[in-house]
Amino acid sequence: MEKYAIITGVSSGIGECIAKNFIKDNIHVFGIDEEKTKNNEIDFFQCDVRNEEKIIEIFNKINEKAGHIDCLVNSAGIFCYSERNLIENLSKTEWQNVIDVNLTGTFLITKYSIPLLKKSSNGNIINLSSEQVVLPQIKSAPYAVTKAAIEMFSKILALELMDSKVRVNTIALASVKTNFLKRYKKDENVIKKMMETTDKNMPFGIINPYDVYKLVKYLIEEDNKITGQTILMDSGVVLDVNKKKGRNCNEKSGI
Repeated sequence: MEKYAIITGVSSGIGECIAKNFIKDNIHVFGIDEEKTKNNEIDFFQCDVRNEEKIIEIFNKINEKAGHIDCLVNSAGIFCYSERNLIENLSKTEWQNVIDVNLTGTFLITKYSIPLLKKSSNGNIINLSSEQVVLPQIKSAPYAVTKAAIEMFSKILALELMDSKVRVNTIALASVKTNFLKRYKKDENVIKKMMETTDKNMPFGIINPYDVYKLVKYLIEEDNKITGQTILMDSGVVLDVNKKKGRNCNEKSGI
């Protein structure tokens, strides 16, 4: 039986990398993104993940073409819509846009994928979260809140779909080397320096999209027993921050 996957955010970054490698693995990829893809091997649908009417139309077409889905990867997401701000200065529009794309978009795509996933002998959902759920930063409230919500969303999904043998897991990521920053920064030299600094500051170096693909591939293997879990792929960032905090605490206390 042919294997089918749906990937959102398929036109760039993590989603693009997973799609390219799924195709190499002989998995037929249905891709969804607001921006057009350059990969003509992807069965592509242009759509804003907030548009429920369009999503229903797309899933009707996917059902006609495939009849089932083996894997859903919810990769679409934004860090901010047009501004970063402290909560007291944050506009309702900014808050709502990030919530709508990251959380409601994930909900809608997942909701309409479930009937197709239940028809698979090895159904899997992979959602993406962030290390900011455990290591929050200022001026990132909408983003971090959506990622925390996605982790709980995934756990509830895992419970609800357990009897249908559909597994649901979340990958929480620190900085990944993609073109993500181009949405917010126009200067290529500034982006390059930021990436180089990030790479140096992460204990095992910056994460590559291919690293994420390899973890996704492992999680969706037929003999895998993992469900309802959040796997932190952060190159040691959270542990390193805690280590430094502990060192500073010991120095101040004289231990």
